[in-house]
Amino acid sequence: MNDSYFYIAKVTDNKDEDGLNRIKITAKLKEEVVSFWVPYLSCAAGNGIGFSSLPDIDDQVLVLAFGTARDRQIALGSFWNETSAPPETGENSDADLNSDGNNSLNFFKSRAENLFIFDDTDGKEKIQMILSGKKTRFELDNENELINIETDKDFSINAKGKISIETEEEINFKAKKAYNIECEDFALKASKDANLESTKDMSLKGSGIALN
Repeated sequence: MNDSYFYIAKVTDNKDEDGLNRIKITAKLKEEVVSFWVPYLSCAAGNGIGFSSLPDIDDQVLVLAFGTARDRQIALGSFWNETSAPPETGENSDADLNSDGNNSLNFFKSRAENLFIFDDTDGKEKIQMILSGKKTRFELDNENELINIETDKDFSINAKGKISIETEEEINFKAKKAYNIECEDFALKASKDANLESTKDMSLKGSGIALN
C-alpha cells in the first residue's frame, strides 16, 4: 500500500466507553494536531479472549496508518524512551536491562510492581510470580530443584474435594505457636515406628479409648 505510513503519538486516554480496548492518541501530523481513538494491537485478540494490557496515559505509541482515514489506523505498541525508562526485576541484577548481554529475562511488571518472570539464566532457570513489595512469591526454581512459596501473611488452601500430598521422602510440619487439626474422623498410621512426644503435659480424651 503506497499510502500507508507510520508515526509516533502520545496516549491521552485509555478508558474506551465502548469497551473495545481502544486508546485515544494525540499527534502532530502535517502541522495539524489530531486526536482520536484507535485500536491497540494485542496478541490472540478473539471474541472474549486474548491478552489485555493497554498503555498508560502519556506513553508513546507507534501508529500504522492506511491512508488518511482515521478508522484505518492502529497502534502497534508502546516503547520506552529517555523519559520513560524500561523496568527492572531486581531479582537478577546481571540479567536486568540485559547488562550481561545474554538476554535471559522475559518478564511483565505492572504499575504496582507485580512481577511475572521467566528467567533463562544458564543453570539458574526460574519462573517467578512476585507480588508488589516482594513479600509474597511463588517460584519454580530449577537450580535448587524446588517449588518455593513465601508470604508474610496468611496462606490458605481450600478445596471442595480431596487434598492429597505425597512424597518419596520426608514431610515436615513446624509451627512456632499452635498446630491444630479439626475433622470428623482422624486416622494416623505408620508402617514402622510412631513417636508422640511433648515437653509438657499431654492429654488424651475420648468417650472410649482403646490401646492395643
